[in-house]
Amino acid sequence: MKNRFTIGKMARMHRIAESTLRYYDEKGIFQPKTIDQKTQYRYYTIDQFSTLTSIKFFRHLGIPLQEIKRFMDERTPDLALDILEKQRTSLQQKQQEIVYMLNRLESKITTIKQGVDKPDDSVVFKELPKRYIHSIVVEAELSDEEFEYHLNTLQSDLQLLEVSLFAGDIGTSVSKSAILKGDYQDYNSLFIMIDDLPVDKERYASIPAGLYACTMHYGPYEQLDQSYERLLSAIKQCHYEITDKSYELGIVDLSITSESDEFITEIQIPIQPLSSL
Repeated sequence: MKNRFTIGKMARMHRIAESTLRYYDEKGIFQPKTIDQKTQYRYYTIDQFSTLTSIKFFRHLGIPLQEIKRFMDERTPDLALDILEKQRTSLQQKQQEIVYMLNRLESKITTIKQGVDKPDDSVVFKELPKRYIHSIVVEAELSDEEFEYHLNTLQSDLQLLEVSLFAGDIGTSVSKSAILKGDYQDYNSLFIMIDDLPVDKERYASIPAGLYACTMHYGPYEQLDQSYERLLSAIKQCHYEITDKSYELGIVDLSITSESDEFITEIQIPIQPLSSL
């Protein structure tokens, strides 16, 4: 049985690039075992097959080459167990991230489809649960540049810069006093919904559970006044009163489209029956 294999043969047999084997050789991770005394050619041997298989397995798991080199130098069951257990923890964390992103992706798709396929700007009254948010105080008349700056700050705090599209819904709030004065773009905070995010929610602020008057606004933020007026009219007609700040949630925003006419924003205002009734 042939017991010597050139780098080309070894690469073909194990479905690995020759350049990868040369790199492993250069870094001292995996080197040809024998040298032909006449030609000085270097060859791999059969007893190295299992070692290369282990290296490929480690690489497939995403284990860094530095760790693989350490294992090759110190090969012991205890070291192998230590490396594999650490990588298991890392993969479990990545698995949680993937599950989270898939859930956010499904939610994003559903929300966008509902807003785009079934335009409906009617006012609805609905009970909403307590929702957790990470927020930052902002000044009124927030410009696009200021919005992006503050949003970046929030995402950075939550370590979400790499997955911003899959982060929680983004929103702004307008104080009760500003609403009653008709200053519907007098924003006082910017926030990210974090209910679905892998964070310790109890450390953050929340939107109280309760009854909310809600409507969808289609179009530029500059035209939000019309939707607020429609909401306030419905609230008055149904004998309710505003109890606190409003919350505006971006359904389709700058992260989805550059055309402001395509923006979709849900406005939610907490309400209660008129105290005089």
